[in-house]
Amino acid sequence: MLNTFREPVAEIGRITPLGHPVVSSARGRIVDRRHCWSAPLCALALLVMCKVHAQSTPPASSDAGKPTAVADCLPDGSGYLRARLKGSIERELDWGNAGTGCTGAVRPTDGGIRVRFTRALDETTQLVLVFGIANLHEGASASALPVNVTVIREGSGEFYSTQGDGRCTLDRITQTPLVGIPNRSRIYRIEARGFCTGPARALNGNGSILLSRFDFAGRVDFDEADDTADPGHDQERTP
Repeated sequence: MLNTFREPVAEIGRITPLGHPVVSSARGRIVDRRHCWSAPLCALALLVMCKVHAQSTPPASSDAGKPTAVADCLPDGSGYLRARLKGSIERELDWGNAGTGCTGAVRPTDGGIRVRFTRALDETTQLVLVFGIANLHEGASASALPVNVTVIREGSGEFYSTQGDGRCTLDRITQTPLVGIPNRSRIYRIEARGFCTGPARALNGNGSILLSRFDFAGRVDFDEADDTADPGHDQERTP
């Protein structure tokens, strides 16, 4: 009696030892054991077929469409951003350390600094707030400093800026060494509180956002330079 069985694997062609065909198919075609040279050879052929079938249909990635993960702001867990946005973006922000990206670097053009905060709003959009502070020296505390504020909704093309230092003010700002001795490690925890009396206006369109108040704790690295220009910093736009 013909000894046959059905193999649930993909067809890969024909094996012809001694001139006799051997065929295997996912559709249940019959494999004739008599045409294999030996049981080990048959097993090897079927193993190769199974491997080809498994590689032909890779599993879908479960990470597809997810936003890039954002690192925590400060290693000691003390970072945050709080702000009230009114206008084209209406939000009461209360960002904690976890899930909030924060960076800071020196502005080479004027010796000031730029501090940036980023957090995901949903699976495709991130909100970014950038504070450009002129005339702030390393490790110094200050009050009544002007600040340029930029708001970006990444993923939608929305871009807003106060376009100069005349609309927003930091009424308190302090710096504390974050790692090691300041002369050896120039990274600081920067904490500030401020407000705006004029809106950040859209650079493409007619919208605007007023940050009636904001306060934050982030980081600034005085060994790093940020060459990005603050939008409209040298050119005020008439309200």
